[in-house]
Amino acid sequence: MTTVKFLLSKAHEGVFPRPVPAAKKIPDYFKRVPPVLDKHDPSSSTVKRCMPFLDAMTQGFIIPLWADVFVRAKEGDLTVSFPRLFPMSASLEPHNYQQISDHPLSNTVYGKMPLKFISPWLIQTPPGYSCLFTSPLNHMETRLKILDGVVDTDEYYNNVNCPFIWTGGDGEFNIPKGTPLVHIIPFKREEYFAEYGEIDEARRGRTLSTLGTIMKDGYKKLYRHGGEELTADYAFEVEAEAESPTETDKTAVETHSQPEHHSGDGAGSDT
Repeated sequence: MTTVKFLLSKAHEGVFPRPVPAAKKIPDYFKRVPPVLDKHDPSSSTVKRCMPFLDAMTQGFIIPLWADVFVRAKEGDLTVSFPRLFPMSASLEPHNYQQISDHPLSNTVYGKMPLKFISPWLIQTPPGYSCLFTSPLNHMETRLKILDGVVDTDEYYNNVNCPFIWTGGDGEFNIPKGTPLVHIIPFKREEYFAEYGEIDEARRGRTLSTLGTIMKDGYKKLYRHGGEELTADYAFEVEAEAESPTETDKTAVETHSQPEHHSGDGAGSDT
């Protein structure tokens, strides 16, 4: 098992919600989706039984928003506010639009106003492991888009900040502390090569024929790594647990203190 360490200034221990396995932050809309469209037809599955969808959603860890945030957006004027007594010296910074000029969202009202959350978390992975930072997969968040990035967290011993673009349009928005903000997916760095060839039609035919003998969950039962060890219900069982890591979680997630440090205050800090 690979350990990912989440490091926090000692002064903020117990103040900010901890990053948690992504399976503990299943979005509410997904919980409401029924597993089948017709309860009398077990083959009428919905996305609730789609393991690729759920596997993407539950990979890695979620960093929850570490404080309440109030957003006021009106006719091109955008204000993002943290609580008045927020305990970090920096909470938000503007991000240089010229670094990503003419991107596809730049034609939206707030697309030319990228901002950056100053994260309290430093993430450390074992040698050879990096982390993908992105918006929580399949959460369908409409208010903001985290700009995707890969950081070699085995070498970069510093807080990783979170640039984003406001996509929520005009209005006043209260985003509560604990809202899933950033999806972190650790991975082992390897070199990959493309190889091209013809499809083995006989093998594909056998796969389709075999799937045709299973009423439901054929991919999960026959082809997914781990088979039925992780069911669609698993995510809701673990999400209902307390957010503090259990003894099992602690084998995969470690949190430690670090000396007080505010990333992003110095010049040239773009990560």
